[in-house]
This record gives sequence, C-alpha cells and structure tokens, in this order.
Amino acid sequence: MLKNILSISCTLLLIASIAACSATKKQAQQPASTATPATGPKAAREFRAAWVATVANINWPSKPGIPVDQQKKEAIALLDYLKTNNFNAVIFQVRPQADALYQSSLEPWSYYLTGTQGKAPSPYYDPLQFWVEEAHDRGIELHVWLNPYRAHHTVGGPVSDSSIVKKKPELVVKLKQGNYWWFDPALKGTQDHSAAVVMDIVKRYDIDGVHFDDYFYPYPDYNEGADFPDSASYAAYKAGGGKLDRGDYRRNAVNAFIERLYKEIKAEKKHVKFGLSPFGIWRPGYPEYVAGFDQYNVLYADAKLWLNKGWIDYFSPQLYWPISRLQQSFPILLGWWAGENTENRHLWPGMNVGTDTSVRNVNEIIGQILTTRAMVPNSVGAIHWSISQLTQSPSMTKGIITGPYKQQALVPASPWLDNKAPESPNVTIDQLGASIKVSWTHADDKDVFHYVVYAKYKDRLGKEYWKYQIMNRKDRSTVLELPADKNLPSHIVVTAVDRNGNESAFKEIENTIKFINTSAIIVPRAGWQAAAAKPFRTHKPVQLTIHHEGTFFDSTKDAAKHIKNVQTWGMGKDRNWTDIPYHFLIAPDGTIYEGRDVYTVGETATEYDPAGHLLISCLGNFETQEVPKKQLEALTQLIAWCVKKYDLPFETIASHKDHSTKTDCPGKNLYQYLQNGYIKTRVKQILN
Repeated sequence: MLKNILSISCTLLLIASIAACSATKKQAQQPASTATPATGPKAAREFRAAWVATVANINWPSKPGIPVDQQKKEAIALLDYLKTNNFNAVIFQVRPQADALYQSSLEPWSYYLTGTQGKAPSPYYDPLQFWVEEAHDRGIELHVWLNPYRAHHTVGGPVSDSSIVKKKPELVVKLKQGNYWWFDPALKGTQDHSAAVVMDIVKRYDIDGVHFDDYFYPYPDYNEGADFPDSASYAAYKAGGGKLDRGDYRRNAVNAFIERLYKEIKAEKKHVKFGLSPFGIWRPGYPEYVAGFDQYNVLYADAKLWLNKGWIDYFSPQLYWPISRLQQSFPILLGWWAGENTENRHLWPGMNVGTDTSVRNVNEIIGQILTTRAMVPNSVGAIHWSISQLTQSPSMTKGIITGPYKQQALVPASPWLDNKAPESPNVTIDQLGASIKVSWTHADDKDVFHYVVYAKYKDRLGKEYWKYQIMNRKDRSTVLELPADKNLPSHIVVTAVDRNGNESAFKEIENTIKFINTSAIIVPRAGWQAAAAKPFRTHKPVQLTIHHEGTFFDSTKDAAKHIKNVQTWGMGKDRNWTDIPYHFLIAPDGTIYEGRDVYTVGETATEYDPAGHLLISCLGNFETQEVPKKQLEALTQLIAWCVKKYDLPFETIASHKDHSTKTDCPGKNLYQYLQNGYIKTRVKQILN
C-alpha cells in the first residue's frame, strides 16, 4: 500500500512539474464541456472509449466464419462490458483492408467476418447496423474506424476476385512483406474511392463518428525497409509540372485527403465527429526531450498540421508510453500536443492498456487517466487499446470501475459543431413501492440521446448534495430507491442531452410525495424492457383482483424475460391487446414488476369487463404449485400499498374466480389464503 501511495504521489508531483513548466508557454483554451447552466448540478463529462479491432480478428469476431448468433453474442458481451464499466463510446473497425463489415456496394464483405472475402453473413444481417443499434440502446456512441490506405493485409486470406486489388489494380501497389497491398495515397482515384467509402457509411448509418488510426503511408517493415513503390505516380506528377519533392508530395496528398473528408462529413451530417489517432510523436525533438520514430518523414503524416488547422473534431495521439519514460513520457507528449491545439478541438489521447495484469500496470493506466484530467481539464477523455486487454484483465477492470470511472459520464460537447440545447423534458414523480418513480416525456425524442436524472438530498448535517443517473434514449422512467435512513430527495431534475452533448435547461421539481410506508420493491417497466403501449381505455380502479399467470414458474426462470414475452404475445396479431394484461406481476422470489398503467383497463379474456379492477398477477400455476413465502409476502405488501395509494376499499380484495364462473384462477393453493382470511389479516397488519 505504501508503495502504491508513493507511486501516485510521484505521479502527481510530475504532473505539477509539467504544468508549471508549461505555464510559460501559451496554451490553447480547451472547448467547454457542457451547455448546462452553472446554477445547476453537472454530470461528469469525459470521453471513455475502447478500440474494437477486426483486422486479424484481434477483438471481434473471435475468428472468421463463426455462426452469426455467436458473432452477435460476442458483440453484445463487449458492449455490455463497456456499459457496465461506465464507458460511453466504442471505436469499431469496419474497414480493415478495403473490405466491409457492413453491406457495401463499393467493397466486398470482409474475410474476417465470414472467412471468405465477398461472402455475406448467413443468415444475413448487417453487422454495422447491429452494432450501432446495440451501442445506442446502451447509451454508447459508435465511431466507425477505417483504414484509408490498406488494400490487403498479409493475414487477410487470399486476394479474391471481389478484392479492390483485382478490381482497381491501377490504385494499389504490392509491398514486400507477405501479401500486403497498399493504395497509393497520392492518386486521385485512391482519394475518390476512399472518400466515397467513408461518405457511403456516413449517409446510410446512424453513426456518431468517423475514425482513422496511424496507418497512412505504411511503416517501413511492411516493405522490408525499402521506399514506398510510387515512382510511377511521382514521375507522372513531375511530368505534369509538379514542383514538390517526394516527401512533400506524399504529405500533401494525405493532407488534402484529411481536409477533404472533414468538409464532406460536415456537409452531410454536421454532428458526426471526425477523429484521428496518429502515432504519438510528431517528430523527434518536439518537444526537445522527445526521441523516437518520425511519422512526419516516414509515414508522411503531418499530424500537427491537421490539429493546427482544426480538420478534426477530436485528436487521439497514440501515447503508448508510461509516465516515467524519459524520452517518450506520456504527460510531456500530451502537454506538447495540447500546446498545438490552436483550434480548441478535443484532445483525447490513446492509452495502451497492454496485457500486463499487475498492480503496477493498473496504477500506470489510472495515473494516465488522472494526468489527462489534470492537464486537459475542460475536455477530458481517453481511448483504450484495446477492448480485449480490458475484458481479459479483471484487475484492470476493477481498478478503473472502482477508481476513475466509478461514476457515469457524458461525452464532452463539441460547441463548434452545435451549441443549441434541446428542450427540457416534462417530468412527473410518483411513489412506486418503497421507491420514487421519476417519469418524463419529450416533445422531440429524435433530438435526445441521453436523459440525466438529478436528485437533491441532505446529509446528516443538513448539507445539500446531488446524485445523478445517466439514462439512455429509450428510457422514460427510473426509480430512486428509498435509502435505509429514509432520506428522500427534496428536488428532482431531468435534463435532455442531444447527440452533440448539449444539455437542456435545469428545472427543479420539488418532491411533495407523502411516502406510504412499505417494503415492496417494484421494478419499473424499463426494468423488463417493456414495449410502448397501444391506444387504450382509461378507468379509475375501484377494486383489487388477484390472478395467477397460469404457467408453471419457479425462481430458476428469468421473470423479466418471461413478462416481456407475455407482453409480446398479448400485443401480437392473434390477440392484439394494448399492453401486458396486468397492472403488477410478482415473481416467485418476491420481485414485483410494474405492468400496465394502473389507470388503464387490463385485458383478462373473460366474460366480465375488467374496467375498475386493479389486477395483480402472481407468476406460477397455483393449481399445481405451492405459493412461495417470499411471493406471498410481496403480494400482501403490494396489496397494502395499493389500498393506501389508490384509495381502494379494503373489502374489495378478491380473486379472478370471485368475478367469474369460468375459471379456477388464481388456483387453489393461492385462493386458500383468501378463503382463510390470511391475506386480509396480513394486509391489515401492514396498514396498521
């Protein structure tokens, strides 16, 4: 422990030293991170992303040609990991070698997806569309990652007839290592084709960003140290009157392509961010302490120019070195790039998580995250290489989620793209069992990517503080659990956040709920992913009726999934009901699920009109099953709460069969507790 404390102390001293040294140099002002008024609470703002590489099946799918269902399960597992650990973005590689992990008319299906270049998934699905929807449903931005110039990878399978290498041979050259093929970046045909690929994705998919990494002209070892084989195209350039030397000719080609793409993306969809993740060092000697690879003269990537010109929305240099590395120090390089950020773009460095699962490496990455927060405080963020190194390191995961990523965070806003905040939601609050249910609607759902629910509390000394939850685009309610000390929030706020991170105005709603005491914990509709109800009849409940769901059910089954299936079945064409039939459903383990709106009529497929009935259903077939004690106690707690909350006459507690001659519902094993008076007696005890 002492060693860890000393390590962190040294890191903080280093950060302070760098900050002091940088004070003499004019630093660019970073962009504001949120449009929320200063008078209100603020959710944390930090870009938290991980790369998902598909080239060579590094991260996904696990190998070429695995079944579609397995591909989807692996994708969902990665996205669930990000959501669980409070990440908010994924950088998903969709074009690893002039091929596509999506439906494209310009390039063939990827070898890494199906095992055969040009072969579509079977059964068919569009992986990019799947990733976009699943990411957005979890509140995660999806940025498509493309390699603009790699035409064929050495482990990308054979060059097929559908490959760009064969379809556009005039644009590519073969490198000396293995089966590498590379586009000639200076050719107009290359730039036109690659731009068309990018814009095709931007136009057809609901993505949040376009992302390039460090592959421009190839690294030297790909061509065994020989110069890039573009003599023919350079000679043609010179013959046409070109004056640039070969290095400037190559850099100019890449520069023109980067500027072109930025402008074309913004003209099509302004909110789609363009991000670049170049090699972490621009040139040796910049700053003077730095030594290493020269991307300017070898990859012909003038990354400093792109940042200076503002041809990007976020810049993520691959700072894959530790804080204490003398010639490639993470904070020294970060500070230098920050000084070059003259157009106030986001600076979210790349961090190499690595395969080292030691405490030392965990502390290193945590230290780098904290360093970034200290040095770029107004637009914090990082991208982690790579997601598999995170998922395969429980120690790294634990260190991050219990440390810097403990709280949820919104992606920082990009005010140069859009600074108009969405309208505020319409908010209602209500008691839901031993909790407060916060619900909201919005006049323009399409303008919202997140909702943030803020709640104001007081501590034991009377000091006020806020807590928040970041909700997803489809969420329309959440539940605030009653703390053990029954410290109810005094005020509630719900804000809407758009695709660009702008947050709506802060409007406090005073909590005036008079809490009805109960131990009944009720899972809201969002907890079982309820579909929106169809048009329905309204009513006022005047009596309480108990049902059983009728199928054999025990605690080994997934109640939330079962309830969702019941709703899907009931709202299908065969029945065409407006919603799930019951107002509340109780699982064998005592979990209570919110069903349809209490003030709407439930369908029970019987001869009597259910208008006026508040319907509670217990999952199980109680003609054959015994009623679990937890389920019975939850039933009585819920009845007591409903009697009090909805002002229902106590004498109306009855069962389905009491209103119908054509059913045995709720089954003899549950009905006996009505017959012998147990339910009414227990409810009276709770009410008293």
